Amino acid sequence: MRRVRKDDQEAFRILYDRYKSQLFIYCLRMMNDRDTAKDVLQEVFIRVHANRERYEPGTNFVGWAHTIARNLCLNARRDTKSHTSFDETASYGSVSRPDSDVALREQVASEIARLPEIYREALILREYEGHSYQEIVKITGLTMSTVKFRIFKAREILRERLAWGLDELRED
Repeated sequence: MRRVRKDDQEAFRILYDRYKSQLFIYCLRMMNDRDTAKDVLQEVFIRVHANRERYEPGTNFVGWAHTIARNLCLNARRDTKSHTSFDETASYGSVSRPDSDVALREQVASEIARLPEIYREALILREYEGHSYQEIVKITGLTMSTVKFRIFKAREILRERLAWGLDELRED
């Protein structure tokens, strides 16, 4: 990022290649739509480049980029009130007879997509992105207790929603 600050285009390409997948997955989970996630990801890197001089060397680039991605996702969600499915390839029906763990993963992904936005974001940052609670505090600007509560609440909602599917699996 130090080289990017000096407008080194090759360094920017390297940065893009290194972090595009991680940020895309975050955007996809936040937006529940592949095309919108791609658009948001593109805007993230446009903003990274445009604001390169504002980045403070030595600080956590990933956290800074996630903050940009988070804000853009929230703006995009506000702009588009209609919500699409989490993953267009997933089947969201019953998990009564899964052929493998894939069906369970699809059901979990579906339920995560249905979580209220405030809980979904915290859970995605923790469970899928692997951020520490402290990093989530920095990315979201929330207090530690709020972050912990939202993750706890998201897990609780998922447990309740997925319990019926797991009971059906046990009966089979």
